[in-house]
Amino acid sequence: MKTLLSIFVAFVLLAGVAFAAAIDGKWVSERKVNRNGEDVTITQTFDLKSDGSKLTGTITMSFGQGDPRVTEIKDGKVDGNKFSFKTTMQGPNGEMTSTYEGTVEGDMLKGNATRGEGQARPFEAKRK
Repeated sequence: MKTLLSIFVAFVLLAGVAFAAAIDGKWVSERKVNRNGEDVTITQTFDLKSDGSKLTGTITMSFGQGDPRVTEIKDGKVDGNKFSFKTTMQGPNGEMTSTYEGTVEGDMLKGNATRGEGQARPFEAKRK
């Protein structure tokens, strides 16, 4: 019985590691917005790497034809298929922190991004 319990615990731990590793890689999210009467595509490329429950990486963000901006993710966590992290970017009105929370669903990241104290905005990113 003790051996069976040990095997079960090892299986559960390995399953958690497999889910965490499923987030590793590049993911791309695109959305169109209208800024001052002009349609602009915002592209975010998430480059993510898990190490146990820790999540690290970068987000590269492009606004239309503008130069891309890269920011490191902070406080990244993975728990099974769930993830969360924060980013901080310098904007025209000062420093801005965004919080991302979501799930890995096959070749999709699905979740919400919250900028500062604002409303959560849904996002989806496809594995690249």
